[in-house]
Amino acid sequence: MASSSREDEPREGASAAAPTYAGMADLVPALPLETRCPPFALRQYGGFRLPEAAVLLRGMPALHAGFAPRPDDVLLASFPKSGTTWLMALAFATAHRAAHPPSSGDHPLRRTNPHDLLKFLEVGAALAGRTDATAAELEALPSPRVLATHLPYSLLPPSVLAANRIVYVCRDPKDVLVSSWLFTRGASAGVGVDTESFSLSEALELFREGRCFYGPQWRHVLEYWEARAAAPRAPPLLPVCCSSRTRRCCVTPRGT
Repeated sequence: MASSSREDEPREGASAAAPTYAGMADLVPALPLETRCPPFALRQYGGFRLPEAAVLLRGMPALHAGFAPRPDDVLLASFPKSGTTWLMALAFATAHRAAHPPSSGDHPLRRTNPHDLLKFLEVGAALAGRTDATAAELEALPSPRVLATHLPYSLLPPSVLAANRIVYVCRDPKDVLVSSWLFTRGASAGVGVDTESFSLSEALELFREGRCFYGPQWRHVLEYWEARAAAPRAPPLLPVCCSSRTRRCCVTPRGT
């Protein structure tokens, strides 16, 4: 797949900029650009490559400006294509088991995608396009709210880190790579991007270099793991590791 022009070397000052989310519209054009990972342009910010329009320009500013966490919120965090939908389904079924018993024939999960049942923090903010609309929508949800995010730990609002319980799911990087590549090739056509020439070998190189959605993957996982080790009591953070090869998952308790 042909490469568009991009900045070859990241500028340390720009990528490590302080989280001045109110001024992101002025900051984003100066951030290192990556255009080889379809279907959206990525910018390097805070050590991660994030979708330029949806997350950096709209999602994160709205999230940091308008989201009010509650003490009983549960946040499902993950790197993209790491078992997010699976975790969302389990969390929804658990949180709503009184109203929707698992054996119920009209259980919402039988007819609705988990992504339509739970809110994604930064994606919902981006789609709404208005901070006040996003905040009102999240505020209207009954407690306990189960929410989701792909944001790295270091880019979450401080109020979320102080108040919320976090469940983080991770996956074998090789499985993440293949799943991401297949998803990209399927989803890109819907936004008019041709990915027929986007090979798995090219996707591998970009993934290895961290030039992918929310990449690098290892740093994304490491931030949550280190946060768990550094603050074992607050906020509660439960890591879940899953493998698509063995169809097994492992919940890692604290102190191990």
